[in-house]
Amino acid sequence: MNGNFLCLLAQFDEATQERLAGYYGILRQNGFEGTQTKEIPYHFTLGKKEVRSEAQLAEELEKLCAGIDRIDIHLSHLGLFAGAGVLFAAPDMNFELLTLQQRFYPHCGNGAYNWTAHATLLIDEPETIIRALPIAVKCFSPFIARIERIGLYEFFPMRFIKEVPLRAVP
Repeated sequence: MNGNFLCLLAQFDEATQERLAGYYGILRQNGFEGTQTKEIPYHFTLGKKEVRSEAQLAEELEKLCAGIDRIDIHLSHLGLFAGAGVLFAAPDMNFELLTLQQRFYPHCGNGAYNWTAHATLLIDEPETIIRALPIAVKCFSPFIARIERIGLYEFFPMRFIKEVPLRAVP
């Protein structure tokens, strides 16, 4: 996909937002700012779509989300991507999370596209991430997070389009 693209973001509950923001706050206090998009909630990116599908996706989003319960996940560990250019928190994978991602992107994970659920904490040069890693490891502890809504955004530049809540678990 060249140019702009759409992303569906599985967004977390307020307690998880605050906890992840706290981890990032500790990194910032230690001089690590990063180049990640900071104006969006912490999330798992479920996948990308072409901008031309915006109207259809925005229309279908409510219907798709209506039948999906909120999901509790265990954010259990930290990880690195892109030759150590991305530091993230990641979950233990579970059936509900994989089913959520497959609902929106049924062809992901079939060998043509690899999907790894992760919440980005810091994007920077690898040598900067390596310096930040001991701080992140020291402050991070596993916890239960909840995915409560799906956000539709366009990137780059970032543009919020729509957000739809998932069904509250009784």
